[in-house]
Amino acid sequence: MGRPKKPADQKRNIKFTFRMTEEEVRLLGSLCEVAAMPAADVVRACVFKNRLPKAKVPKLDKQTYVELKRIGNNINQIAKQLNSKFEVPADRMKAIDAISTKLDQVIKLLLHDR
Repeated sequence: MGRPKKPADQKRNIKFTFRMTEEEVRLLGSLCEVAAMPAADVVRACVFKNRLPKAKVPKLDKQTYVELKRIGNNINQIAKQLNSKFEVPADRMKAIDAISTKLDQVIKLLLHDR
């Protein structure tokens, strides 16, 4: 069984050619690699959506990201419990805030290191 036919208005039957420098070709190639998309899709996203495609996160990083989010949720739950039951010493709150800030930094680095 073959691929289903696209409606006529969705077929890409017009070819558009343009010239690029070698540096631009390398840059486009690296964008394609990061986004895990073909060059035509990257160019379409840049031109028509006015933004670069998002980088694909490898599975290992996704698992790490999920685990870090769980840790962050646990920290938030601990802080909420501590704040609701009794006065928390300022040094402990600073420590919790510092851990939470570091966790946010690690998550951002994992997601944007490509």
